[in-house]
Amino acid sequence: MTALAPVAVALAAAVDGWEHAVFAPQLPDAWRGAAADAARGELVRLLDRGGGLLDRARRLSAVLADVAAREPFDDARLADALARAARSGPTAVGPSADGPAAAAVAHWWAGLSPAEQEQLVVGRPELVGALDGVPAAVRDRANRARLAVARAATEAELAGLAHARDEATGLGELQDVEARLAEVRGRLGRILAVDVAATDHALLALDPASGRAAIGIGDVDAARHVGVFVPGFTARAEDLPARTAELAAMTRPGVATVAWYDYAAPQWPEVLDPARSVLGTRAATAASGRLASFLDGVGVGGAHVTAVGHSYGSLVVAQAAATSRAVDDVVLLGSPGVTPVPRQPTWVAEARFDPVADAGWFGADPTVLPGIHPLATTGAVGHGEYLRPGGTSARNVAAVIGGRVDDVSADRTIGVGDRLRDLLPR
Repeated sequence: MTALAPVAVALAAAVDGWEHAVFAPQLPDAWRGAAADAARGELVRLLDRGGGLLDRARRLSAVLADVAAREPFDDARLADALARAARSGPTAVGPSADGPAAAAVAHWWAGLSPAEQEQLVVGRPELVGALDGVPAAVRDRANRARLAVARAATEAELAGLAHARDEATGLGELQDVEARLAEVRGRLGRILAVDVAATDHALLALDPASGRAAIGIGDVDAARHVGVFVPGFTARAEDLPARTAELAAMTRPGVATVAWYDYAAPQWPEVLDPARSVLGTRAATAASGRLASFLDGVGVGGAHVTAVGHSYGSLVVAQAAATSRAVDDVVLLGSPGVTPVPRQPTWVAEARFDPVADAGWFGADPTVLPGIHPLATTGAVGHGEYLRPGGTSARNVAAVIGGRVDDVSADRTIGVGDRLRDLLPR
């Protein structure tokens, strides 16, 4: 058994116990009063924080198990390199119960020889492509290799099913093949959307089965400023080509952007599912640990990092910003409220006739929070025009991302919800 294998086994066994400890506590329904409200608030915070830690622990367990399956030489070298990075690497590196810090991974990667790096990129692209702290150009190469393999395999599977449909002899068999065809066509559609979006850009994360991905526009490794955009409710891989086009309009020399679609955004059929509903925080909590790690990876070179969240994505951003070491600024677009309120300088945009931005579902309307910087959205209407190229909102977001705060035009939109709050008794 290799050096990391016992750690992987122990961590996997412990996660189930931790999950019970986090989610099992229940408060009596009959308990009322200020103390009960305070206790319930603390329990909600425990669940939000605990869910994020569990997600990171599961991912770390999977990475350790994956690495432990390799040759003993590679396993021992990784264990030793990460240990040395934590002891003698950059000051940002320190012990972490959530997994290896992105800065530690970056330090380890830089210590490998070119031949060792090449061996990992070619032999273990699924590991290299997912490791926060590995250079963006390297992750892009690894993930493109995985995307090509997934596309070829899915196209072959589709051809085989088309042939099986032609050979089907009964109605039941035909219905079964048609159902499988629909699933494979959907998967291929997501793969093709990622492929199109990544044209001339960097593929920084990839899950071929679900279509989850992160696309970097501009030179993410060399940029002095990087903005990471997180979408909200109903986001899917098929949206990526249009989104990357919007973000490309914000890039310039020294400024890069990322479309981070590497989470399962809530969808309409899941509204009544407590674990996945857009009305709850659990989907955001499940994604926030992965996003925080990604943001730390983007920032290992010292870039100014701005986390931009739209709609439900603003909740994911707020939770990730609470634990990320790299986030310098936060931008909330059409936000239904966030918890916790980011400690970083926070910029809020609300367009005219955007009902989501006035909802205050996950906390107070961000536009009324103390210390918030409002962004003008002149010309934007509704919930989906915040990044429209050439628009006031998009120019302001680009100014924040690029560190040009003097170029920001500030104006708070007064929406219908704001007027109702002023009229209704408190």
